[in-house]
Amino acid sequence: MADNRDLSFTGLTDEQAQELHSVYMGGLWLFAIACLVAHVATYIWWPWFS
Repeated sequence: MADNRDLSFTGLTDEQAQELHSVYMGGLWLFAIACLVAHVATYIWWPWFS
């Protein structure tokens, strides 16, 4: 196990923090793409600027 000197204030090692960040960013991109698709679909169904 990692020595306590290797941990940040969150309790994660650098490798764990980088892995968590990559998973979080992947989820953020997925959410952003889903929002974009929903907005485009809504605009096609009922345009709000025309």
